Amino acid sequence: MPLSLLLPWFPIVLAVGVGGRLLGRTRGLFMGILCALFWIMLIQASAGAGVWLDLWSAVTLIAGAVAIAAMGRWSGEFSGIDSLNSSGSATVVDSVNPVGEAVQEISWQTVSAAMDQFDDWLVRHREDRDPWPKFGEFVRTLLYQSCKATHVRPYRLLGEGQQLSPLRDPDPLVDDGCISARRGIIGHVMTTGRAYIAGDESHGELVGQLAEDSPESVVWCFPIKRGTRRMGGVVVGHLDIPPDRHRPFLHAMEQMINQFWCHLIEVMQGRSAEQIDPASRSYVREAFLRVGEESIRESYAQGEPVAVVVFSLEGLREINDSGRWEVADDLVREVADALRRKIRTDDCLGRFDGSRLILLLRRVDSELASLIVSQIMSRLTTMCADESRCGATVTVRCGVAGSGTEEVGLRVLISRALAQNRRARLENSSIASDLNQHDRENAEEVAAQAIRSAVATRMTP
Repeated sequence: MPLSLLLPWFPIVLAVGVGGRLLGRTRGLFMGILCALFWIMLIQASAGAGVWLDLWSAVTLIAGAVAIAAMGRWSGEFSGIDSLNSSGSATVVDSVNPVGEAVQEISWQTVSAAMDQFDDWLVRHREDRDPWPKFGEFVRTLLYQSCKATHVRPYRLLGEGQQLSPLRDPDPLVDDGCISARRGIIGHVMTTGRAYIAGDESHGELVGQLAEDSPESVVWCFPIKRGTRRMGGVVVGHLDIPPDRHRPFLHAMEQMINQFWCHLIEVMQGRSAEQIDPASRSYVREAFLRVGEESIRESYAQGEPVAVVVFSLEGLREINDSGRWEVADDLVREVADALRRKIRTDDCLGRFDGSRLILLLRRVDSELASLIVSQIMSRLTTMCADESRCGATVTVRCGVAGSGTEEVGLRVLISRALAQNRRARLENSSIASDLNQHDRENAEEVAAQAIRSAVATRMTP
């Protein structure tokens, strides 16, 4: 009799095991109970009510029914249905929590708020000389507010494309903070143009190994692209949300920051087109006056002297009048490049008019400015002395004017430097300085006093 009970029991148990795996723990248990009742009814229909009169058969029938129900619940433990439901409910709880351990789901409100923040930031900083450090702070703040991201490091790709430079202000006491754009997980992201998110199995084991071998924690890294050209990258060291479960949200933030970054580049290029002279690649006169006023205020606030130098290229107009504008532009560009190589980053170079360049030097007085200019003049004189190339004689002269112990305005210093430039032309010299003029005036005054004293002595009886 027990053998006749067990024969239909095996296929029922196997069916319950498969069904529980597909339905989950709760539904699997319910299916097991139904199948256990079906097995009891099947045995009773085939063996009759006498099956309950035999003690061994009755015990076997009840034990088999319990085993079928237990199989349904046990096989449901290994189903992904319950874990999926629990993860979905956890996501809902996180999004409802106003503070939360994680982050709100992507929404139109999040996107709109981020755009409004960027518009306000751009209005305040679009005229900054170097807006990138403050833009880096904006990116860090935005990612923290929207993703609870910390240890955010934005980088800008340098011209040669081999190194990434941080957007923050450089610290002169430590290294420059540049990293390779071709090594590690960051190099992989910059080279391939594909973002890395920790836990994403589509990357493969080797990419995950690159992230693990990184000297600093990397849970999210994405490139900044302008078309197919790489412009920079953003590295995130920590996220308070499971990154693999929020990939659509993180991808949306990548695209938004990419658009903000490219928009800032467009704004700076448009501003550059208005402020930069195309031939000399230096400031036009209006931009030089605006930037120079800011620089000179900073210098005076720190108790530093300033000096203004005006360089004139005499004979350049003759080249332009003969129709060789390309030659004239090339000469101006070479002169401006030679000056740019000799000045510091906080100095200011501009093109005052067609044949004159103007230079604002910070933290130097007239005497030091004259020494700097004398070193440059030999190079400029050799550059402009090639008559076979220019087709005319081009002479370089410069006038130097310093603030001295006074806080002289920029326009006054420019007027003094222009006057010294004219004096250099009248005296047929290459350099004229207000310091030399002051010494000369003092010498003339001393000589005049000596003459007056001698005349007065001879007239005394």
